[in-house]
Amino acid sequence: WKPLPPRLHDGRRETLDIEIRRPVAVAAREVSVGEFRAFLDDTGYEPLASGRFLCGGGEAEAPATGVSLEDARAYAAWAGARLPDEFEWQLAAARPGFRRRRPAVWNWTESEHSDGVTRFAMLKGGADHRSEGSDWYTDGGVRDETFSLKFLLPGLGLERSSSIGFRIAWDLGDHR
Repeated sequence: WKPLPPRLHDGRRETLDIEIRRPVAVAAREVSVGEFRAFLDDTGYEPLASGRFLCGGGEAEAPATGVSLEDARAYAAWAGARLPDEFEWQLAAARPGFRRRRPAVWNWTESEHSDGVTRFAMLKGGADHRSEGSDWYTDGGVRDETFSLKFLLPGLGLERSSSIGFRIAWDLGDHR
């Protein structure tokens, strides 16, 4: 086994024409630690694998981190919502009123994929945390809304990070 060379970013600028077929509202900010703790208190939720759960700690208004994709989905379902997909996140991020909690963290999206061997999800937003020069971590920094990061999902809580949070979205129904 040998790791791939670092930073295999493709510098080309390609665009996709996206048509969102349903009206959707995306939360203006990430879910906070306080909001996530209210979910835990209300539901008694316990993850299947507890490793690194809520590893970010933080003040009540900080973004909830140390949550897996499954933890974020459980919160969203409790809130009567879901996670936005990467395209909904990107469109929302370009609108006035879209805000980031501090510290800035990557955001989970409902864009989970598999290549038949591994599972991965697309992250959006970038983070204040920086790991420049590392062969194992992505370059840090807040990214513009067009940047997506492919993040491998190893499971057992290993995908939880103090640099990844989430926001939620609601389908608004048919408003034609």
